[in-house]
Amino acid sequence: MAVGGDPGPRGPPAAAPPWQFLVRAVAVVTGLALLLIVDVHGVAFYVAWSLIILALISEGAATMVQWRRSHR
Repeated sequence: MAVGGDPGPRGPPAAAPPWQFLVRAVAVVTGLALLLIVDVHGVAFYVAWSLIILALISEGAATMVQWRRSHR
């Protein structure tokens, strides 16, 4: 243990999330904001749910690809 109780470095700094994650996060947040703020009737309702569902499907696909790559 270093002087003053500082345990020293804790490993490498955290990397920034990949851009695909950020795109999915923005899609989900936008969809939820539309559902909460906009009077969700007609097209706005379908756009909001489409954004959310597409983000979830693409996240599932990305997770499956990563899982398959890690188990080779």
